[in-house]
Amino acid sequence: MKPVIHPDSFEWWFWPVIFVFLLAGMLGWQEGFYIVISISAIQSVYFIYKEKSLRAFPSQVRFVYLLFTVIGLFDPTYIWYGLMTVSTFMVAFFDKCLLARMLIFMPWNKNVIPSWK
Repeated sequence: MKPVIHPDSFEWWFWPVIFVFLLAGMLGWQEGFYIVISISAIQSVYFIYKEKSLRAFPSQVRFVYLLFTVIGLFDPTYIWYGLMTVSTFMVAFFDKCLLARMLIFMPWNKNVIPSWK
């Protein structure tokens, strides 16, 4: 698998920044998780505004990711955030998103053409 990095894309920068703060949270800096939630909220609002809809596929991915970051606060084992850290690394540096691949199968996304085909 080859790295896929898009430093010229504003949208791409959300993922590595989130990854850094997730990693900081996993290494013991609890505030990192709150920063992840804040950045995820900003990213969600940005994509909902950009796409003009929450139903747009990129908006859905960001919104569900935001929900996952909040759910992670209630997991005292940090397994949830650990999985998110690995997944965010994959999105940021390899352009592979398990969440997007799962959302594509939802009934309301029948007309979405996945970018990986």
